[in-house]
Amino acid sequence: MKKFNFFFFTLSLAVLSACGSGGSSSETITQDSTTTSETALPASLIRGTMLLNLDDYFMPFSLYVPDSNRGIPNIIETGYGETEIEVGSTFHIVVAEGGSIEDKKAALIDDLMFKNEIVSEGPDYLFYKSVIENSHLEPEFHFYAVKHVDGIDFEFHDYSNEGGYSEKVAQFMLESINHLIANNSAS
Repeated sequence: MKKFNFFFFTLSLAVLSACGSGGSSSETITQDSTTTSETALPASLIRGTMLLNLDDYFMPFSLYVPDSNRGIPNIIETGYGETEIEVGSTFHIVVAEGGSIEDKKAALIDDLMFKNEIVSEGPDYLFYKSVIENSHLEPEFHFYAVKHVDGIDFEFHDYSNEGGYSEKVAQFMLESINHLIANNSAS
């Protein structure tokens, strides 16, 4: 019984000290040396997220996804080489091997339905807005990224059965991709 009380006391102390970190919403956390990027985390990824390890799905990295308050992560391996990562109704990323930023840019220019405007871009990602001209529909925001992890290129893009996402939601998913963490390789 004394061992149980000591264990319970230690566990309670650990939980309370973890909850009482304080700080403001603009604080940053620096990632460790196992990450693909040595930049600080944006505020959107600090609270309300968890790290999802994708090693079991043959992807050597972890992603920040919304925590259980927004839904339970659902990972679906499709029969055509893609893996869908879905959490709730506002986080849905598709991952596959390969990809090309230049090919995606060309596809956006050649799109016959949407007028696409690149909002921001980097060497390995695009964040763009899609609108149907002369339509009452709100603009949709999307992202496309190609990340090189452990010698393999992976392409990432958003997916929704009901159209695109708002700017804030699409930006959150892109931040998750831009701050993925390469898992340690087995030796």
